[in-house]
Amino acid sequence: MYFLYGLIVLILIVFGIAYLRFLIIKEKSDVKPLDVDDDLAKTYAKELQSLIKIKTLSYKKSENNEAPFIELKAKLIELFPNVFKTMEATNFPGEPILLHWRGKNHDKPIVLMSHLDTVDANESSWEHQAFKGEIIGDEIYGRGTLDTKSTVYAFYKACEELIKAKFIPDQDIYLFSSTDEEISGLGAKKAVDYLRKLKVKPFLVLDEGGAIVTNALPTVKKPLAMIGILEKGYANIKFSAKSFGGHSSTPPKNTPIARLAKFINEVETKFPLKTEMIKEVETIFKNTAPYMKGLNRFLFVNMWLYKQIITNLLPKMSPYGRALLSTTIAFTKIKGSEEENVIPEEAYVIANIRTHPIQDVKSSFEALEKLAKKYNIEAEILSSREASPITNTNSEAYKYLTKNIMKVFPDVKTSPYIMLGGTDCRFFTEISDGALRFSPIRMDNSELKKMHGKDESIRIKTLVEAVNFYQEIIKNIGGNE
Repeated sequence: MYFLYGLIVLILIVFGIAYLRFLIIKEKSDVKPLDVDDDLAKTYAKELQSLIKIKTLSYKKSENNEAPFIELKAKLIELFPNVFKTMEATNFPGEPILLHWRGKNHDKPIVLMSHLDTVDANESSWEHQAFKGEIIGDEIYGRGTLDTKSTVYAFYKACEELIKAKFIPDQDIYLFSSTDEEISGLGAKKAVDYLRKLKVKPFLVLDEGGAIVTNALPTVKKPLAMIGILEKGYANIKFSAKSFGGHSSTPPKNTPIARLAKFINEVETKFPLKTEMIKEVETIFKNTAPYMKGLNRFLFVNMWLYKQIITNLLPKMSPYGRALLSTTIAFTKIKGSEEENVIPEEAYVIANIRTHPIQDVKSSFEALEKLAKKYNIEAEILSSREASPITNTNSEAYKYLTKNIMKVFPDVKTSPYIMLGGTDCRFFTEISDGALRFSPIRMDNSELKKMHGKDESIRIKTLVEAVNFYQEIIKNIGGNE
């Protein structure tokens, strides 16, 4: 009996502590953004418009499509003449651009980067022309406004204005833009190989990635500056089921497509891969919990008590939650018979997986292959790459980045972030321990969903903030903060 009373008291104490934390640990979002010059925003937007108009679909040597990138480079030279007069240019096949602005010192170089190529657009579904850069109200529309000509424009403009003001950086500054990022090309690798030969070890590499997002997490109204500290891995796996074929009028059981269907169903309903909340993901929730409301805040400010419950429930409640905690698998292609009345001798599906640091390509494949064998299905890796190294949030580079974010965006909260897609930054992890992924562009969830979608756009005021941000990154590296 005393044990039962003691247990009840203990439960009440634990719950009381959790409820007290819920009441105490909360933050208001009453800090205002810095003022932005509307006329300057319009000027910047018109210059960005000229870049959006050039249809730079990803460079492919086989398609001989370098002409738009040559045109784009000419436009950059026109817009930013001082940048190209001052910085040393290095040319690579495929038209990527690497510029070097020599600083007073050379021990903590910085690389500012983002890609020039874009995906194509189904213009019939757009309300605004995809490659015109229409400026309507406070927004500019067009493919590349968000991904990522806006950031390229911003760091070029930042350098142009600093050079005109006779500023000389304390450290070497490199500007890099690839032309094949959207097709996972090797343009960035060429730049990395070149810098490695020169024994350049960047203190900070800053590529596209997380942005400043409002409503990034449920009930969180606070703008969050999401800093990508790692990229998930990537693999395409082919699952093949074979048979003797035959006429569809006398079908046997367990035909290839039927077996594939059973396999897919089991993957979907009984997720076979690991689920775990690593400390970097836990930090995301700890940073944002004080800005949550209701039950969300109660659970997340008490991660010490509810971590395992959250880990178990979050993947079931949200695809984003699953992606943060696990390797993900999506079945994207399927092929069976060429004829409607013929049972295929072979049918297959292709799955795209995004590997989590807790489960690499090999172990993810082995888990899926084991399940496939249950249905007499063969598995084969078609292509793959591992997750990138994790950049330490206690590193000098991460702290330097967050400090400068807060200078230009005092109303935001910074947080580490796991990149679910891939960027050129993964190549730079070979030569830098400070490879981070952050675009200084404000957006909300609805705007974020326009990436690779219809009516891609950004608010023009964000351009002014982005230029200011890159200038702070460049000016403060010498300790002149």
